[in-house]
Amino acid sequence: MSKFIPLCTAFALGAACAHDGAPAQAAHERNWEQGLDSEHAPQIAPLGPLENDQFAYDFIRRREREHALGTKATAADLDEIINNSSQVLASALALPLFRAGVYLGSPRLIEKGCTAGQRVTNSALRASGNVEAALQGCAALTSGKASNDGCGEGQAKLRDAYAQLAGEKPQDAGHTAADAVRMLRDRCSKIGAPLRSPVDPSTRGFLIVWVLHANDAPPVTFLAGETAPSTAEAINDAFLRGVQAVRPLTPQPLPRGEVHAERSP
Repeated sequence: MSKFIPLCTAFALGAACAHDGAPAQAAHERNWEQGLDSEHAPQIAPLGPLENDQFAYDFIRRREREHALGTKATAADLDEIINNSSQVLASALALPLFRAGVYLGSPRLIEKGCTAGQRVTNSALRASGNVEAALQGCAALTSGKASNDGCGEGQAKLRDAYAQLAGEKPQDAGHTAADAVRMLRDRCSKIGAPLRSPVDPSTRGFLIVWVLHANDAPPVTFLAGETAPSTAEAINDAFLRGVQAVRPLTPQPLPRGEVHAERSP
């Protein structure tokens, strides 16, 4: 018995010792979102919001003001920001970063929007941030229905052009996209020109607009009928919607000395 007490004390950091048939008590609060085996837990972002979400927003707003949102340096910092964001922030980042990438002709920035969207598992946040639209845009750039007609071949060729652009081969991408558009014009009457967009037709961004439009991405992803995006403002608006979406899920502490009956929703 004398050996059992120090052993129990040392082991208490991980789990309580059982004694006299009493149920085991966790030494600290368990995060059940990790499942029963924390070593094989999915990498799910915390719901949030978190304190570092503010730093992330300030960084993006500053880089946008410096016209440096699409740079490699910003992309490297965005990797860390997205990996450490709450789901509230990730849901707010997904579509605005995607749209900013389209406008700036930056596959690198589009990728960050796709990564942010993939981190959001909460259904209310996926809705509040229109995350599904962003993810549909991500899919439209890289995959599509197999088809041997002129439409399918033109769509596939445009996706090839985007892959070349993402691979930093802009000249090849331009030639491939031009061939694809001619193919669609000559052999696919159901796919016309994209709707009006603030993206300059002479830029790489317009190539991305064509890829999204021809591959049936939601028009909101390529700013159809809209003006130039304000990315930081859009992120802030989506963040506020996200906070409202998860607020009913956040338990509110009771005032001290009061006992409240359980309220029905």
